[in-house]
Amino acid sequence: MTDDERAAAEMRSLLGFARGLGLDEETVREIYETVGREAMATGASDDARMAEVRKRMLAAARGG
Repeated sequence: MTDDERAAAEMRSLLGFARGLGLDEETVREIYETVGREAMATGASDDARMAEVRKRMLAAARGG
């Protein structure tokens, strides 16, 4: 799987999660890209990166 294919699959999954939280696609993309940049700088694993994205999505849905 290429990086682009992986990113597209991750976004599809996250957008499904976002619908349940009431978040829009723009918010999800912003969180995904921000966490991606941070993960690249720190060398975080894919699992840790995706966990952080979901954590921030939950915080955004709660208004935090």
